[in-house]
Amino acid sequence: MVSAKYAHSCSSQGSERIIAPVNEPVDVSARWRELQGLYLSTAAELERTLQQTHQLGLSEYEVLDLVAGYANESCTMRNLVDLTPMTQSALSRVVERLVKAGLVERSTCDYDRRALFVGITADGARVHDDAKREYDGLLEKAFAGAGTA
Repeated sequence: MVSAKYAHSCSSQGSERIIAPVNEPVDVSARWRELQGLYLSTAAELERTLQQTHQLGLSEYEVLDLVAGYANESCTMRNLVDLTPMTQSALSRVVERLVKAGLVERSTCDYDRRALFVGITADGARVHDDAKREYDGLLEKAFAGAGTA
């Protein structure tokens, strides 16, 4: 990856003009560390805020957000496994916490007892809507600070 900078020259009258781009290599490792730092600091702030205001961990919010996206159709545990980097076991634990909090409900499929549906409850939709405003606001702030908004 190359970053374009420009070589400058000054005329005898003292005015500066751009002559040609100079290509300098970009330290991709340093950029990766910056990205990781942005992710880690943003995730920590999201976790802290969601926990304080909604008693939700970041993983719980992210699963609730995925389930909320299926409001008009059936969401299965398989759908969630495919959409998150969590293991099936970790995802099951997160869904169980959301069920206990009354934010989602589980049900079995009538024609395939192995399939589990997950649906958002009315309380879950309310909590999700409130938490989403804060979540999105914190992400916008992080992206703006990183110059990516």
